[in-house]
Amino acid sequence: MSRVVKLANPRMITGIVGREIVKDPYFSLHKLYNTTLTELKTLPESYPYRKETERLTKERLSLLEKAKSVVEFEDAVNARCIENVIQEAKSELLLIRKLPAWAPWEPLVGDAPADQWKWPI
Repeated sequence: MSRVVKLANPRMITGIVGREIVKDPYFSLHKLYNTTLTELKTLPESYPYRKETERLTKERLSLLEKAKSVVEFEDAVNARCIENVIQEAKSELLLIRKLPAWAPWEPLVGDAPADQWKWPI
């Protein structure tokens, strides 16, 4: 049984060297955004990155579901091509999966140098 393509990609090329056309961007983004929201639950609720990424992902998911065309969604998120948005979503998901090992929300092991944020040195 074939899947119905909700928002078919109207373009033949992306205009970006090495970036292939995604034939069903709605399906790809919908799956990526839902996976991102699930993976974010592995991070502490108080972690600012989690809060902001959840907000942005939910906002974009809502825009995607309301869009009547790929171009309408691209305009709503101020994107040149939906393939770039898909790549950003993939990169975000990869980062989220690495964060638990790095635990950036934990306190520093030692004190930061007094002049760490002084510029120029």
